[in-house]
Amino acid sequence: MRYQRSRVLKLPLAPTIVAIAKDSALLRSLAFALEAHGYLVKPFRSWKSAKDSTRGAFCVVLDDNLPAADKVAWLADREPGVGTVLLSEDDLELAGRDPGVIVLNKPLAGPDVVTALAILKARAT
Repeated sequence: MRYQRSRVLKLPLAPTIVAIAKDSALLRSLAFALEAHGYLVKPFRSWKSAKDSTRGAFCVVLDDNLPAADKVAWLADREPGVGTVLLSEDDLELAGRDPGVIVLNKPLAGPDVVTALAILKARAT
């Protein structure tokens, strides 16, 4: 029996989201919710461990419970075109300043992060 080489169907790559949070339960929840919406999620527990993985990502979801130095480092080193969703309990000083940064108040409602990603995508086009 002869096999013919068939054409390989190349599917579009899922947008990559880098999620950074100290809370492993939050990371699992984010990964579950975002992967259900077609995103590829790379979870990390610190900015230091995530830094090299942010290149080429669509967005970084950053939990406000990280050390302040991690948040400052990400915002300072952010690659152009990579959006940021900051999950915050009360810090809204970044809200509205940068169209690439969306601040969400915790506790989050079900679709909050997915809606924020849709807004970032619309702003980028």
